[in-house]
Amino acid sequence: MYHQRMDSSLNVFNNNLGRICKLIDPEEYPDADGVIVTSFDLVRLPSLFNQNNSYRNKYQSQLWLFHSEESPRNSYRTVQMKNISELDNWFNLTATLKPESDLHIQYKGYRIKPSIVNLITNKLNLTFNMTINTTHLPQTDLFDNNSSTYFNTLISTLSNELNIRRNNYLKACPFTCNQPLPTELVNSLQPHLRTISPKVLNRDMVYIVWFVSNCNSHSRREEYVLKLRSQPGIQVDIYGDCSSMFNSHIVPVQCKKGTPDCMEKTLSNYRFYLAFENSKCDTYITEKYWMQGLNGEAIPIVLGASKQQYQRIAVPNSYIHVDDYETVEKLAEELHRLNRNDSEFTKYLQWTQLYDIGVNYSPTVRYDMYSTLCFLGHYQRLHSMKANDQQRMHLLELIRNIFRLEAVRLPNFNWSTAKSKFIRISEFYSPKIDCWDMDYPSLLTRIYNYLFLWWKIL
Repeated sequence: MYHQRMDSSLNVFNNNLGRICKLIDPEEYPDADGVIVTSFDLVRLPSLFNQNNSYRNKYQSQLWLFHSEESPRNSYRTVQMKNISELDNWFNLTATLKPESDLHIQYKGYRIKPSIVNLITNKLNLTFNMTINTTHLPQTDLFDNNSSTYFNTLISTLSNELNIRRNNYLKACPFTCNQPLPTELVNSLQPHLRTISPKVLNRDMVYIVWFVSNCNSHSRREEYVLKLRSQPGIQVDIYGDCSSMFNSHIVPVQCKKGTPDCMEKTLSNYRFYLAFENSKCDTYITEKYWMQGLNGEAIPIVLGASKQQYQRIAVPNSYIHVDDYETVEKLAEELHRLNRNDSEFTKYLQWTQLYDIGVNYSPTVRYDMYSTLCFLGHYQRLHSMKANDQQRMHLLELIRNIFRLEAVRLPNFNWSTAKSKFIRISEFYSPKIDCWDMDYPSLLTRIYNYLFLWWKIL
């Protein structure tokens, strides 16, 4: 893997998978079954891309995975790549923030609290079933001492891995993850839920907190904050590098990156939190929402991905989306209304009684890029074999079951042919298609922001 040096000296596989998976040095990529390239390292690949795809024509079965945890806008700007079409027909798989990716990266996820399941079962007398998506594979005597060492190692390792992942999945998501409760069921639960008592602050002053370190953004969030701050009875306290650049005394504490305790303590002093992304791109929902926004104290006000994407991915009724308000003035009016009405305010915190938030509940947290490419490499090898048909078919089905467990689709991989189509990255992960914000501020705009806009904000 490119980006930070990933080579054979690192141990990225658990003890079980280490028997059948191996990480090799980047210089040996022609010998690999799969290659992972992070968007930040695209700058290291021009010599390959300039071969007019002769390399990919020669190594068509080799799986190349495009990995990015940034927005389409920032994924290429960092390496100053202007012609994204150079990446077309090179990669077979993707791991991004888009749910349509082969591996959907999400900072955290949510699950129904076990206590809520007990309420549903005991108080409402409804059945709540556990769900496992694997196809049952009966015990088989296909493998014995006469089988090849490769087959025996595979059946042992894959069977162990399926059991490990099944147990971890049931522990993390016994009643599914990232699936909201039906509205009717939530309404039926109301009499059995405790009353939420939010901290009482000044009813006439709306206190909002914003952590920000990127002072020039595609989304122009700083301009929105300037307008919001100008509204009567609205106070936005700013933490981070953009604050310390000017008037660090404006806030009592400076929370730097990597100090989550500081952020949590600070958030408890506010009723609202600005989860404003640096880009307005589909599905670009980051730690600003998942980690700081869902602290259970302040209501996150979100800007970035569209409202439809938040409805698709985020915890239901856990945020205020700026797109619901025609003007900043309308948003300010709503914030004042919520600040004066605790029953309305707590509707945005009720999710804390229904759902747990955690990294282990993320859609593909148990399907890292390394093990995925390892499984697919073995799948391709088994598929190409001609002999030992019963054993081979059993192993192929076992690998598929590992992905069926959590309904990981891998849309770009064809299980019937063991082949993967080439992806047009310029159409799948493109700022022209997936984003509706502005280009990165010009030098003159950044100078203006530095000298005037941020002075007004702070």
